[in-house]
Amino acid sequence: MFLVVALCVIVPIVELAVFVQVAQWIGVWEALFLLLAVSLLGVWLIKAQGVAVYRKGRADMAAGKVPGRSMVDGLLIFSAGVLLLIPGFVTALAGLALLVPPTRVPVREYLIRRWSRNARMTVRTVGGPGGTVISADSTVRDRPPPPELGPGPTAGPPG
Repeated sequence: MFLVVALCVIVPIVELAVFVQVAQWIGVWEALFLLLAVSLLGVWLIKAQGVAVYRKGRADMAAGKVPGRSMVDGLLIFSAGVLLLIPGFVTALAGLALLVPPTRVPVREYLIRRWSRNARMTVRTVGGPGGTVISADSTVRDRPPPPELGPGPTAGPPG
């Protein structure tokens, strides 16, 4: 929890300091344009990389493999998209780094190693051999409509 609060305080301060520095070097409007351009480039890269990861996952499933690496790649691409949506040069740089496969692969492998080390598998069986199996066939029949009833015994002529 402390880490989340620290990031929520530190990241905006760092982003503001970097933006001011970049704006002093190239100008305010140019810095804003650069942020917009990086975001648009990021959206395009997310689409391209996302489609590639989707195809790889589909190919893995068609080959009968679990698409574990593709799923982690998808998670990292989604994280990159979130980082690119946050305005700022530092988060944009981190997001772009996660989008590019040469930098995404080491992060993916680190996460897989870490999650595999912490993973536990539990198998439980319920019941067991020797139980009674009842096999039944059934047929669905439509019920006939209810008969139409005439006026009741208290009904008489109107009026």
